[in-house]
Amino acid sequence: MTPAGQKAFELRKESKSGVYSFETEPVDLSPNYKREFKKNKVAWDFFIVQAPSYKKVIIHWVMSAKQEKTQLSRLEKAIKTSAQQKRVL
Repeated sequence: MTPAGQKAFELRKESKSGVYSFETEPVDLSPNYKREFKKNKVAWDFFIVQAPSYKKVIIHWVMSAKQEKTQLSRLEKAIKTSAQQKRVL
């Protein structure tokens, strides 16, 4: 590692580590959210056949919201977009 890289590594903040979807263990939708998603068969069928990397990002996006209101809003957007056979973001 270069000296600049070593210095940056030493100055890192633990609170900023492990916050991105690729740094965390796989998360799943809560059972209630999954049930809500499955109610829309077209949306669920589209979502479930997407690449694992895409599903992981979307699930992380929904579940990482701190407020339930925001989680529900994101879930609704994911369902609506998937029902149109399109990807979110």
